[in-house]
This record gives sequence, structure tokens and C-alpha cells, in this order.
Amino acid sequence: KIGQTLAERPDIVGIAGATELRKLQTQNKPFEDEVAYQLILDDMSHRGPLAPGVFLPKKYDPTAKPLFQSFGPRVATASLGQVYQAVTWEGDKVAVKVQRGSVAKQVVLDWQCLKSLLEIANKLWKRTDDISLIADAAISGIMEELDYHREAANALLFLERHKDQPWITAPRFLPKYTGPKGTARVLTMEWIEGRRVGQIEDKAQQLGLVNMAVEACVSQLVGTGFVHVDPHEGNILLTEDGRIAFLDFGLMGHVPDFVMEGFAAGIQHTLSGNYVELAQVMKEVEFIPKEGFQRVHGNPLEPGDYYFTSCTREEFASALEKIMDEQDGGKTQFGAFFIGLLEMSKNYRLTTPPYIILFVRTFLTLEGIAAQYDPDFNIYEVGMPFAMRRALAPSTSGAVRAFRSNLLTDENELRWETISKLFEAQDGATSSSLPTAAAPDEGEAGASGGRGDAAAALGTAGGPHSSAPSSAPSSDSSAGYVEALRDLLGAPEGRTVRRVLGDVDAAALVRLVASLEGRPLR
Repeated sequence: KIGQTLAERPDIVGIAGATELRKLQTQNKPFEDEVAYQLILDDMSHRGPLAPGVFLPKKYDPTAKPLFQSFGPRVATASLGQVYQAVTWEGDKVAVKVQRGSVAKQVVLDWQCLKSLLEIANKLWKRTDDISLIADAAISGIMEELDYHREAANALLFLERHKDQPWITAPRFLPKYTGPKGTARVLTMEWIEGRRVGQIEDKAQQLGLVNMAVEACVSQLVGTGFVHVDPHEGNILLTEDGRIAFLDFGLMGHVPDFVMEGFAAGIQHTLSGNYVELAQVMKEVEFIPKEGFQRVHGNPLEPGDYYFTSCTREEFASALEKIMDEQDGGKTQFGAFFIGLLEMSKNYRLTTPPYIILFVRTFLTLEGIAAQYDPDFNIYEVGMPFAMRRALAPSTSGAVRAFRSNLLTDENELRWETISKLFEAQDGATSSSLPTAAAPDEGEAGASGGRGDAAAALGTAGGPHSSAPSSAPSSDSSAGYVEALRDLLGAPEGRTVRRVLGDVDAAALVRLVASLEGRPLR
């Protein structure tokens, strides 16, 4: 799994290393086809041929109807199993995934080794948080990947969560050709025709697929709350009709509302350079210990005292800004941000929430893929439209209160300072040029400072309880906060906005619109 991730990071392991590691995605060492064939027949409780002229074990009935109309060839060999192409008697072309025989035992052994190493690290580094929980989170995810009926359910849920984003698709599940629930070693899914990014010759199409992958995963992180954690090149396709298809739903992450709202705010604060608010978001998503911001004194690996003292949020934010300024890509790359956090941990106390390990893998993988096709790729700019939509439609009670208090006074009058910042952000977006990886026209994510300030004015802990914009990523999708607000008014997730606006004092609103300062509202 580590190798699959590093395969997308030639900036870390070099081009030759990445090329070799990429074989771990779809070209692992296979196990014998005959073993796979026998597993399929056993799982299906079928006592006849696998397909006409294909694999008939001794003592099986040669006159029985074959299980498949046709079967083969093997098309991919992954870490936990291998995949064959087949055609059912209903005429459906399908992908048949067969699990390696001893993989569950190997995963458990690996988990024990990793957990033991991290427990030793806890003691050596004098950690106050238990980083061995990372092993539990990672291996739990992989064990879930071995449950093929869970994977099938994940694929169905993925399609449901993305039903308003028709440019995203996934294969459907065929239960008739899948093993029994609880013990299945065979999973059969619809075959989707498409090309992996490395199989695409047209550079524009390559970049288009990469952009769709990043936008889809960002929308999952801050919108749908159901994240594909294994988006390496082997698991994403450009379909014949121009959509992005995700494959392999064994490893998925569920994102709590408070984390979605925090990450949406973090994207905006990173682009706007508001490190004080970014530090606060880090505390809310559990990167900062419950005791608050603290300085580290001493080195846990060296003799002498090792202790913590309290510091202000502003001091922490200033140190964070300095380190990010020093990092190559500190304000444009997700990976650089985490390298910066490692540097921060030498002087400031940080915690590692167990949930983060899977999401880090998602975005390190995507960012590595993107960098190979666009050296100037900025993952935060691509994520900005989704973060804006999240910020304008909060779902947790605290975020709803913050959103309301920043738009309305206690007397239910509009706070003009907030509204004016929205229009300033809108003006900045149309007058500045800050191009995104999707190559939009000028202003797509422009005036990042203005947008970030507007987000802060709205109470950036907030965000929608839905997926991101439904249309496919396009070159003219410039969307400021005003556009996002307008779109939300008629959407189901815009109920918070509608309730807030429904409480506005009508007389006060008329006076504001009629006044000189209310001219933009007219």
C-alpha cells in the first residue's frame, strides 16, 4: 500500500523508482490461474465448467451449464487479489475479482508488526497521544477491503452520494456472480470501458482526467463525506463518454461533519494566508491537543528535560506561516503542508488523529499524479469551489450558529459588513487572475485573499451537507461566494441559508436596499 502511494510521487522516489513501484498497482506477482478458477467455482457452489472449454476439475459434471458464457483473460493483479474479464449468460461484460488465499493472515501479521513498532515509537518519542492507533485505522481499512460484500455496498453508496454529479461513475454490483456474504472470495462488478491516465496520449485529456479525480475527491472530503482512499492510477478511468470512473471500493473513508467543515475552512484559510484562523481549524479537527497550543522543550530522544508550556494561537500561527513560507510548495501542495507540520512538531506539540492516515494517502496520491502532468498544479485552488459551497451551508449546530450570527444581528438585521465582504470577494474574483489546474478563465479561484476573508466573515466552520456542484468541471465555472449562495438557495442543502434569510427583518432590509451603501444589493 505504501508502494502504491509512492508510485505516484516521482518527486520523492525518482522517475525510475515510481515506474517500478507502479507495477504494485496492477502488475503484482499473480497466483496461479487454476487456483483462482477453483476459488470461483467453490464460491459459486458450481459443479460444472467455469466457461465453455475453460477449466473443468476432475469429478465435476462436464454436461452442466458453464458458469460464464466466456472467461478470461486475467487483466490485473493487485495487492489483495487479481481480476479477470468475463461475459455472463445475460450478456454483461464483467470484472471478476478473486482474493488471494492467505491474504487475511498476512494482513493480521503485518498489523501486529506495525502496531508493535508504533508502540515502541510512542515510548521513544514520549508521545502523549497514542500513534499506534494509526495502525488500527489503517489495517481496519484493509480488513474491510477483504469483505467483498462491504465493497459492493460501498460502490452502491458511492453512486448514491454522487447522483448529482453525473460526471462521476462507478461499476454496478452483480450479486448472482459473487460469493456468499461474510465469506466471499469472489466479487463480480460491471466492466467499464475506459483508459487510465498513463494510457491517454492527449495531454489535455490527461490533465482533464487528473482534474476530475482531484475535484471528485475534494468534493468527497468536504461534501459527500465518503472518500475513495485508494485513487491511484489503476483505480481511475476516463470513460468513452468523458466521465471519470472510480474502481475498487474496498478502502473507503467516512468523514465526520466537523472534519468536513474544518477541511473546507482550511482550504480557504490556506489560500487567503490567514494562519491564525488556520491554526484554529487545526485545533478543531484534532491536530492540536485538548490542552491547547503548546511549545515543546527538549528532545525526547536525548537526555534531559522534555516538557510542554502553553503558547498563544497567534504565536503558533506565526511559526506555521514561517515554516510554510520556507517549504517548496507550502501554499500549493498538500504534501508540503504535512512536511511543514513535521517541522512544526519539533517546536510545537501536535497530535495525529487516527482518521487522517487514510485521507493523507488519498491526497498525496492524487497530488503526485497531478504533478506529473501539471508542475504548477495547486490542489487548494481546485478545492476552493467545493470549500466555498461547504462554508455557505453549515450542518453542525455550532457552525449553523456561527453562520447565522455572522449574517444577522440579534435583531435579525443583515450585518452589512459581512455582505460587503462578499461583494468585495466577488469583485476580486473577476478582477484577479489565479488560474486553477482545470484551466478556467480568469477569476476561477482568483482573489484568494478576498474569498478567504469572506469565508472568515461567514464563520468558516460551516459547510453544506451535500456533494459539490453537480456539473462536470468546466473551463468557465467561475464561482464566487455570491454565485455559490445563489445556487444554494434552490438546493436541498441550502435550507440553513433559506432559514436565515427567512428571519431577516423585512423593514430593515428595505431600508438597507434603499440606502447608498445597499446599492450592490439592487
